[in-house]
Amino acid sequence: MTEPALHPAREAAPGTFAAPPKNHRRRSFSLRTRVAGAAAAGAIVIVTLISLLSIRAIERNNVQQSDQQLAIAARIVLIEPVIAVNFISVTGLNNDMAVTVRDKGAITASTTTELPALPTGSRTTTVGGTPYRILTTTEIQPAGRVVSLGIPAAGAAEATSEQQRWVLGGALLAIAAAAALGWLLAGAAVRPIVRLTRQVGARSAFPDPRNPQAPVEGSGVREAEKLADAVNTMLQRVDQAQAETAAALETARDFAAVSAHELRTPLTAMRTDLEVLRTLDLDEAQRAEILGDLQHSQGRVETTLTALERLATGDLTNEHDHVATDVGDLCDQAAHDAMRHFSGLTVHIDSDAELVTRGLPAGLRLAVDNALANSVKHGGATEALVSAHRAANSHIVITIDDNGRGIPPEEREAVFNRFFRGSQASKGGSGLGLALVAQQAQLHGGRAYFDDGTLGGVRLVLVLPDRV
Repeated sequence: MTEPALHPAREAAPGTFAAPPKNHRRRSFSLRTRVAGAAAAGAIVIVTLISLLSIRAIERNNVQQSDQQLAIAARIVLIEPVIAVNFISVTGLNNDMAVTVRDKGAITASTTTELPALPTGSRTTTVGGTPYRILTTTEIQPAGRVVSLGIPAAGAAEATSEQQRWVLGGALLAIAAAAALGWLLAGAAVRPIVRLTRQVGARSAFPDPRNPQAPVEGSGVREAEKLADAVNTMLQRVDQAQAETAAALETARDFAAVSAHELRTPLTAMRTDLEVLRTLDLDEAQRAEILGDLQHSQGRVETTLTALERLATGDLTNEHDHVATDVGDLCDQAAHDAMRHFSGLTVHIDSDAELVTRGLPAGLRLAVDNALANSVKHGGATEALVSAHRAANSHIVITIDDNGRGIPPEEREAVFNRFFRGSQASKGGSGLGLALVAQQAQLHGGRAYFDDGTLGGVRLVLVLPDRV
C-alpha cells in the first residue's frame, strides 16, 4: 500500500522542476493613510463615549420633563381628585392624562384609562399597550387614599428618538470629519518623511568616489531628523564599503597584472629551455647548462609564488589574529636562524628584557627574516645588528642595521613597492621581500622606512604601536 502524495497539485512533470511558491507580501498602507485611520479610530472612541453619555442624558432629561408635567398637574388634581376625574372625562382629556383614585385599595374614581396600582413614586409602565409615565402619591390625601396620575410617554419617547438620531448623525459626521482632517493634516505631517524617502531613492546605487553625494536632509520633525542621521550614517558606511571594494578590486587588478608580468619572464625562459632540450642535439655540458638555467627559472617562479601567497595571507588577516607576542624573543630566534641559513653572517641582538605586545607573531617574524635575507642577498652584508626597544611615545621600534652596500636615498621609499628592484639588488629576486615588510608594518598599525645605518650599510626601521 502506497502513501498518498501530500501535494499532488504541486508535483512537477518528469524531467522538470516545480516552481517555488510565490512569497506573497502583505499589502502595506502609506503613513498618511495610517495617520488618517488613527485619527478616525480616535474619533470613533471619543464620539462613541460622548454619544452614549448624550443619549443617556437625553433620556433622563425627557423623563424629568414628563415628571415635571405630572408634578404641575398634581398640584391641581390632588386638591379634589374625584372632581378632577369627572372634569377630565367630560372635557375629553383622557388621551392626554389619566387619573385613578383608590381608597383602601378599591377604585373610587378613574378616567377611561385605568392606571394600575403602583408603589408611590414615578415610573414608566405600559397600560393597554401604551407606555405611560405614572406618578403615584398620597400627598394631601385622606388616610387610605392613593391617587395615580399618568400621561402618555409616546411623545417623550418620540422626542428622545429624534434627538438620539441627531446625536448619531452628528457622531458619524464627526468621525468622517476627523478622518478627512487626519488625511489632510497627515500630508503635512509626513511630508518630511516623504521628502527623505525621495532623497534616499534618488541617490545613485553606485556613487562615484570622486564626486561624493550630498547627505540627505530630514528637517521638519524630530523623528525625520533622527531618521536622516541614521540613514546618513548607514549611507556613509555603504559608500565607504563600496569605495574600499572598488579600491580592493583596482589593487587586485594591478597586482594580478604585475604578477603575471613578473611570472611571464621566467616561464618564457623555461619554455625556451624546454624547446631547446626537445629539438636540439646537445652534448652533456650544454645539456647541464640548460638544465641549470631551467632549475634557476623554476626556483624564481617558486620564490615569487611563495611571496605572493604570503602577501595574500597578510591581506586576509584581521584583529582577531593578533595575540600576545614577545618581540625580543622573536628577534633573537630570527637572528639565530639567519646565522644558520647564511653561514657568513653574524647577527648581534640588542633587545629589552620585557617587550610583549599584541601582534602577528608569524608576520613580525617574516618581516625580520626578510630584512636579514635582503641584507645578505642584495647588500652583501656579513654583519647585522637587530635592536628592539620600547620607545617613550608608547611605540616599539625594531631596527636592523647591516654593513652591506646599502640603498641609495632616492630608492629607499620605492623599494617597499611590490616587484620593485633597487639598483643595488642582485638578480633573481622577486621584488616582494620588502613589500612584505611594509605590509606587516601596516597590519600592525605602524610603518617601515630606511635610514642611514651605524654599521656602514643601511638601517631598516619598523615602528609599531605598543598594544597591550
